Order: sequence, then structure tokens, then C-alpha cells
Amino acid sequence: MKTRILISLFALFLITANTVMAQSDQNIRQKNLQKRENVNQNRQERIEKRNPNGYGRVDNRVERRGDRIDRKQTRTDRRVKRRRGE
Repeated sequence: MKTRILISLFALFLITANTVMAQSDQNIRQKNLQKRENVNQNRQERIEKRNPNGYGRVDNRVERRGDRIDRKQTRTDRRVKRRRGE
């Protein structure tokens, strides 16, 4: 009887620890995302200061960077699918 209680308590502890770790991972991911958004926003503000009328291509550098990241991601997805044989 005692062993059954101990096993169930240990299982409960493992589940709780796993949940806490997953939550902290989620928080870290959220912080990194927020940091990236702030970097992009600061960059855009600097560009607007430097080029208030939006002449040339300096204006949309952040958007182009986002597109480039998306293109890289689709390329990666394709490569992974090819490896898996999908």
C-alpha cells in the first residue's frame, strides 16, 4: 500500500515538474519574440528618423527582412519534407 502511494506521489511530482518546465520554456519563447519585435520596431523608428519622406528602399527594410525570413523558413520546410519523404 505504501509503495503504491509513493509511486503515485512520484508520478504526480514528475507531471508537475514537467508542466513547470514547459511553462518556463513558453515564457522564454515569448520573451525572445518580444525582443525581436522591439528590435524591429526600433530599427523602423531609426529608419523613419533618417528618411522621414520614405525615399528609396531604405523605408521598407524591416518588411523585406521579414519576407526573407519567411522565404528561408519555406525553404527549410521543403528540405525537411524531402528528407522525410513527404
